[in-house]
Formats: sequence, C-alpha cells, structure tokens
Amino acid sequence: MQFLYARTSLTFYILILTLTFNIGCVISVIEQNQEAETIEKPQESYVTVVDTSDTKNPIVVGKLNLPFKSGLNNNIVLSRKYGYVTADKHLLVLDISNPQQPSYITSLSFPGKLDKAHISQDKVIVSGNEKIYLIDISNPHEPVLQSQVSLHHSNSIHEFDIYGSYLYVLDVNNYLHIYHLTDDNVLLVKTDELQYPSDLVGVLAKGAEAEQIMLKYKTSSDHGWLTLSDRVNLLDFNGVHHIVRNTEDHLVFSSPRNQCRDISVVLDADLKRPFIWGYMEDYNIEANYLAHLYLTGKRTLPRGTPTEAYLDKRNKIQFVSQDQWVETVEYQENQLIGAITDFQILDSLLFVTNSKGFLSILDLDAPVMKRFISGISLQSSNPTSIAVGENHVYVLSPQE
Repeated sequence: MQFLYARTSLTFYILILTLTFNIGCVISVIEQNQEAETIEKPQESYVTVVDTSDTKNPIVVGKLNLPFKSGLNNNIVLSRKYGYVTADKHLLVLDISNPQQPSYITSLSFPGKLDKAHISQDKVIVSGNEKIYLIDISNPHEPVLQSQVSLHHSNSIHEFDIYGSYLYVLDVNNYLHIYHLTDDNVLLVKTDELQYPSDLVGVLAKGAEAEQIMLKYKTSSDHGWLTLSDRVNLLDFNGVHHIVRNTEDHLVFSSPRNQCRDISVVLDADLKRPFIWGYMEDYNIEANYLAHLYLTGKRTLPRGTPTEAYLDKRNKIQFVSQDQWVETVEYQENQLIGAITDFQILDSLLFVTNSKGFLSILDLDAPVMKRFISGISLQSSNPTSIAVGENHVYVLSPQE
C-alpha cells in the first residue's frame, strides 16, 4: 500500500508539474502574441512616379514603398538610371531604369539623421545636422562613404549647393562655408559671415570665393534683381527665400513677399516686360490651378466654360467668355491644393508639388496668363521632394 501511495503521489506531482509547464508555455505564447500585436509597423515612405511625356495629361504610373521613413528635410535626386533618397539615417538607392516599376536596391547607413542630398558626377554629397558626407556612387549597388567633415563650432547646416568642384554650405548662424571637393575628400577653404542675411537674395559661386547679392529697397524694381536675372554661377539658396531653383534660362523663388503669390519668377535682363522697372513676376499656383479647372471644363460656371481667366489681389478670379459675359468667383488661400512643398525646373517647364498632394506643370516661357499647363492629384498627402527626369517625375512622400 505504501508503494502504491508513493507511486500515485509521484504520478500526481509529475502531472501537476506538466500542467504548470504547459500553462506557462501557453501564457508565454499569449504574452508574446500580445507584444507582437502592440508593436507598431515601422513607418515608411514612398516614391510616386508620374508620366509627364504628355504635359497636358500627366498620369501616375508607379509607386514604390521605401524601407525607411523620410522627413520634411529629406529629398530625392536622380543620376542616370538611379534615384537616391535620404530617409532617417539612411541613403537609399533606387533603380528607375523602368519608371513604371521602380525598385529598391540597397542603402547606406549613417550614425545620425540625414537631411538633403546633391549629385556631383559620380558622387552624392549628403548633409547631416552638423556634417557633410561624400559618398562614391560609381557602383550604385555598393555606395561607399569616402569622407566626412564637420562644421566649425558645431553649427547646424541650413542649406548647401555645389558648383564645379566647390561645395557651399550655409549654416543656421548665417555663416557661409566653402569647401573644395577632391576625388575622395572634402577640404575647407574658408568661412565668411553673411553681411545682411535678411537682405540676401543670391549667392554667386566664384570658386574659392562667393559674392553676396543684396536687395537695397526690397522691391521688384530693386537693381539686385537685374543682377540675378543674369543667373551666372548662382547657387540654389539665399537668406530670404525658402526654395530657390536656378537653371541657365530660368530662376524661380518661393515668394515671401505676398502670401497670395506662391512663387516669384525672375525675368531675363533683356526680356520685354509689361513695366520697364519690373525684373520679376509673382505667380499664384493655387488660383491658376482653379482657373485651369474652369477653363478645361472640369469645373463649370452657370453659363458654361469661360475662355479667359484673370486674377486680382483679393482672392478672386474673373472669368470671361467669347460672348463677353463676365463672372467672378472667390477662392480660399491654400484650401484647394495647399501650400507649396517643392518645385524643380527642366528646360522651360516648372514642376510644383503642394501639401495636399498635387503636382502642377507650368511653362515658364509662356505669357503669365498662359503658364499653367496641367495639374494632377498624386493621391497622397504632403509630398516633400520632387525630382524631374526625362518624361517622368519622381515625388517623395511620407507614408499615410
């Protein structure tokens, strides 16, 4: 009897231990599943591809999710059949040889968060908070960090641009740093303090030197605009405007002077102007987009589609038809497509993205009332950067 009792007790204890172990495993699995459910999926970003071969009818043809989330200060740049995106602490490399099916190739990690990137031949120059990185992309599938340089006094970088073999960096404390780019290094040449940052409308690159262009009267007739209209060696930053885009034939600023005018177009020095003293024109993207909708019949007034649209400074658009009937509509600033987030120039075309997810195309060579060509919804919110290639535009956006 004692043997039987002992054996029964042993069996009972083994059974209890087994049940306890199994219950513990079940609880552990449940806890792991609960933890897995509470872990949020890492936020990502994506690139939208728009076919612009027919500028009057742009079409969204591709979309690529990225493995890391980009921020407001990140951007996308193109080099041949590859795209380069700064996102968090990574430089991403994309294959865009087939624009309708872009693909992610690889990434290069950095110790801190990145801001913007610029292309210089077979190099990508990337800015961090206080550093500039030089990356060799001669083999896009294996980008290599060649060198890095820190700004003096731990200044944060505001903007930077490249001209020839020189790098120009503007920091948040209004110092301009000039570097010489070699095959594998970034060498500091000199540092200058900006004279009057609030008056600075342009910086001309002159190798190891830089010339600051100031506005004396801050009006459209100021002679500083005439200097800018020549656009020789002009860098893509200044102390006044948030966005500057410059090509051999065109110069466009985001406009801080008038909230109802999104961009300022600086005219050629020898271009015939409506006013002899005017060197620039202001342009309202949103109002002209709304006018474009009415003129193309996508929106209609009670009396049909008008043939002409005229803007005034009181958030109103006046429409005129061939039989001379006139009607006026009002619009609310930034309610239709939102504020400008980025724009780029290719040849005579200006491509603009707005915060509510719109892409607009303008012809800078056309008369001001005929500039707007088309607009399209990107079906995304807050696009942050745009890169323009041949017949395709690539737009970087955060994940919704």
